[in-house]
Amino acid sequence: MPELLSELDRRIIGALQFDGRASWRRIAEALDEPLRTVTRRGVELLDSGTVQVAGMPSQGPTCVIEIACEPARVDAIARELSEHPGVIFSYALANPTGVLVEVHEKTFDLETMTLEIIPSLAGVTGVSATPVLRYYASHDQWRPGLLSDAEAALLLAPTADTVPDDIVTELGSAEQTIVRMLTEDGRASVTQLAERAEVSVPTARRKLDSLQRSGAVTMRTLVEPALLGFGVEAGLWIDCAPQSVDAIGAALASLPEVRYAVRLLGGNALLVHASARSLGGLRAVIDAPVTELANSVHSSLIVRAYKRSGRPVLVAREHAAESR
Repeated sequence: MPELLSELDRRIIGALQFDGRASWRRIAEALDEPLRTVTRRGVELLDSGTVQVAGMPSQGPTCVIEIACEPARVDAIARELSEHPGVIFSYALANPTGVLVEVHEKTFDLETMTLEIIPSLAGVTGVSATPVLRYYASHDQWRPGLLSDAEAALLLAPTADTVPDDIVTELGSAEQTIVRMLTEDGRASVTQLAERAEVSVPTARRKLDSLQRSGAVTMRTLVEPALLGFGVEAGLWIDCAPQSVDAIGAALASLPEVRYAVRLLGGNALLVHASARSLGGLRAVIDAPVTELANSVHSSLIVRAYKRSGRPVLVAREHAAESR
């Protein structure tokens, strides 16, 4: 398991989770820490790849795919799927052994991949694809309680007014350029965005704000949960009556351990991804009072992450290199 980061590093990352584009000065003031220290540690965290800040463009409907496979093939299949540009996340599961991925339907070619390509992979014994109907929490909204309420209040960034189910407007060339730059470097300055998009700085600032508020792009601060002390990850599949879905989904999404909560089309109405400090912390999520409304809760440990928010996980890349 990766070594736990220092308290200051975790607080800096906590600040970036509230606003990945916040200046080091703003973060230092919010945390009441020396600017030089915050800048040095923040730059080192970014340069080392320990933390990444990246924009994720909206690409329309998404789908969760569960892949049952032989234990010896889990690593290879999860790693192979993580290389597809349409895959948002890719996880290896322990119970039962298998792979869980979320994909953009349009860029993943759902029909061909689920009916032909994935079933043909060696070791695959079953494939189940389920559309996402609603997001209660997504990984860009994970706030694991690293900051006080007062610190967090100083760092809130523009967020989407609604979570779009699809791209609602066509982006102009300047907006497309800004989105592309943000996917490469979520902390690119407004001046850099303006220069590349060939617009004025005030115009670039307005377009950036509009893109974030419309949900056309979301800023994500990517870090392995174990580095923050949340080393136990699991997926929860919750079966419940339709009239209870929203209540359970919203309540679980408010817990600091919950990184992701969505409504699915199918037998299990909810899928939740939780990261906890211990098995006891995970049990507290499973036993949350609101789960009394559920008919059943099935859980499976996530034993390795290969891709998060469209980005390869550094430790997974290192593992792949070592295995070759």
